[in-house]
Amino acid sequence: MPPSDSSPPSQRLLARGLKLLGELTHPQTRTGKVFTRAEQGLSKVVARVIESPTYLRVSGKLMRQGFNVRIRRRGLVERTLRTLRMPTPSEVKDLKDQLRRMNDQVQALGVQLETVAEMVHPQEAAASPSDSTAPSTREPRAPASRGA
Repeated sequence: MPPSDSSPPSQRLLARGLKLLGELTHPQTRTGKVFTRAEQGLSKVVARVIESPTYLRVSGKLMRQGFNVRIRRRGLVERTLRTLRMPTPSEVKDLKDQLRRMNDQVQALGVQLETVAEMVHPQEAAASPSDSTAPSTREPRAPASRGA
């Protein structure tokens, strides 16, 4: 199916480019065979390099240095913010954790209060469970006398 004229030129160009790339790397073409051999050769070289003790030692040293820089930078930021009397990222994280725990406790307390309210006033809870904001039409009862 030929490309339609309604598609933008950039899409047609991309489609032609991908088609050309496919033809160049196809294993049956001369360029594809060269590409395959080059890719296999490079894969073998890279495999040898990354298994090399020297490469592993150097890359490990670089990673360790990077982690140390990150730790020092974080400490510097924390000290600077404390000097400026501003909250540090670790303090903000601690506050967020405390706030989350407090929110969980408030929700649990709300559930407990609803349960107690249903136990104390079972008729009211059964009469209007969906309309809890409606004013109560019941008059308060007088305390029962313990009779003589």
